[in-house]
Amino acid sequence: MGNRQLMLLSVMLSLFLILSCGKSTKKKKHVSKSVVSDVQVDSSFYFKSNIKHAKGFKIELHEGYKELSVLDPWNKGKIFQKYYLIPRGVKEEINLPSDGQVIEVPVRSIAALSSTQIGILNFLGVTDCIVAVSLPDKVFNEGLSKRVESGEVIGVGHNTTLDFERIVDLSPELVMVAGFMKISNEETKLIKAGLPVAFNIEWMESSPLARAEWSKFIAAFFNMENKADELFTDLENRYSNVKSEITHINDKPDVISGYHYKGIWYMPGGQSYLAQLLRDAKGEYCWFSDSTQGSIPLSFEVVLEKQSGSKIWFGPAHCQSLKEMKDLDERYTLFQAYKDGQVYSVTKRTNDKGANDYYESGVIQPDLLLKDVAKVLHPELFPDYELYFYQKLE
Repeated sequence: MGNRQLMLLSVMLSLFLILSCGKSTKKKKHVSKSVVSDVQVDSSFYFKSNIKHAKGFKIELHEGYKELSVLDPWNKGKIFQKYYLIPRGVKEEINLPSDGQVIEVPVRSIAALSSTQIGILNFLGVTDCIVAVSLPDKVFNEGLSKRVESGEVIGVGHNTTLDFERIVDLSPELVMVAGFMKISNEETKLIKAGLPVAFNIEWMESSPLARAEWSKFIAAFFNMENKADELFTDLENRYSNVKSEITHINDKPDVISGYHYKGIWYMPGGQSYLAQLLRDAKGEYCWFSDSTQGSIPLSFEVVLEKQSGSKIWFGPAHCQSLKEMKDLDERYTLFQAYKDGQVYSVTKRTNDKGANDYYESGVIQPDLLLKDVAKVLHPELFPDYELYFYQKLE
């Protein structure tokens, strides 16, 4: 073999080794997602939301994919779950980090297993993508309720009653659940079965606007961040307009909230979205200085000691009358708000089946919640306004 042939063989061998090593290294760092379609990528995929209020999630745009991170509110600085969104129909191989779920967007079907998600999906105009809900008899949305009755949308339970086999058979392109401190065994099984599970932890946000901004999180799965941004800006302006009509108020009635359930009174924490709603509505609340984002577990005795003299009571379970409250726990009658008949419940928009619109659309209509609470606390405000979610118990 001549020198020229030896040199050529040596170069080819070196090139082969370099390419082989390169491929080996990439496999250690990435997993590949191959998409085989000729459909052109929708330009809306490349829009990135401007997150103003919410602290529980973040969206990052990379070359060829989006990274969605749900932050862990119980372990600061840690990620609860991560998602890598890739455009549906891209004809190329995309190398992605291996520490999250990979989801092709826009998704075309979703199991919405929390009432708040139904409200947000309706806000975005994509309720037609819902194929499953947790409790079909508790759906308030009229259009969705009709689809439930026709069998087009099915019930699959929630939490420990989740019907794993039924969801797997249905195979929605996204399963969305309310996130809690730990991922349940049922949710883990769904992920292992190959179903993308998105965790929505909006309820741990510290303001009504931050909670509503999770609409942008959900919108990312539908390539609708641009629309969500526009809708949210309008919502934000409505909230600000209501708030601006309250700023001059100096008198702040003392408020009690929540109710006693199985030995514990779950009081909204001082950094919860409900506490911020009371601040914005110019109410006084003895737990404002508390640092809890969710609920504070208290005994009945502690609440009675600290808040027996509170003037107004919001949110006494699902009660629709003072008698119903008394039948639940006669000790409720010891509170001044009860004695004065100043008790308000979010039961006004409840249909004949017991479905309550507050749990669906309340998350996405914080302006009406603020107006309701402000009207109760300061009756002179908004003279022609009728309470939307709340009603006074008789």
